[in-house]
Amino acid sequence: MRGNQLITGVLIISTVTLIASNIYLHTELINLKASTDQPPGEHLSQHDVITLVDDRLSSLEKRKAQELLSSLEEQFQLAQVSTPDNRLIYGELNARITLQEYGDIECPYCRKMHGSIKQVVEHSQGVINWEFKHFPLGSHNPVAAIESQAIECVKEAYDNRTAWIALERFMMDTKGNGKGLGDIPEYVRSFGLNGSLIGNCLASDDHKGKINQDYEDGRRAGITATPAIRILDNQTGQDYLLKGYRTPEQLLQAVQQILSQ
Repeated sequence: MRGNQLITGVLIISTVTLIASNIYLHTELINLKASTDQPPGEHLSQHDVITLVDDRLSSLEKRKAQELLSSLEEQFQLAQVSTPDNRLIYGELNARITLQEYGDIECPYCRKMHGSIKQVVEHSQGVINWEFKHFPLGSHNPVAAIESQAIECVKEAYDNRTAWIALERFMMDTKGNGKGLGDIPEYVRSFGLNGSLIGNCLASDDHKGKINQDYEDGRRAGITATPAIRILDNQTGQDYLLKGYRTPEQLLQAVQQILSQ
């Protein structure tokens, strides 16, 4: 009986969704027709009609991208808008523990661990934050280094929170292992960012020095591969290095060891 009710409910929801989509499409077609209506004696050329249709579709795509960006911002409320020293930080700025990740956007295990770190921070009640440091591997370059620069471009053009949104999107959508995302300016437009702005920033190489500095910091800390995490106790100055993929449980266990000392 419950199974039949569930199926009925799903069918009703699907039907309502389809009707709503058709109404929306019908409204847009009416608007498009209105925009192409001309006074008697005046006619649009085929080129003009195609241009109007393209403009309308472009407008719809931009609206959807902006709506997506707004929904993503809700998922990253723990990322402050601004951070000290232009650091890429997720979580409470004054947290006692910092999970300082040295990551490569093209690294499959970095992608696998990305959600785990976010989960740990979000359930820590402000005790733990997360700092991302760029460590693009030579085997994944030049793509990985360019993607790292793009994240810094987003941070400069927008803010820390938007940079975290971009970082997660890059991580989840890249083909990985140096294969990349394709055209980055075009890609960032898909979730509401200004592709021209990011493209110009990339062309300038303004953030190349920042990426190189992060990489050298990691090398000095003994890091040679990704992912790697330095667990920093901001109260005592103690730190502990984890190399390789870790589950949320393993990350929490390492944090507890530091806190208990």
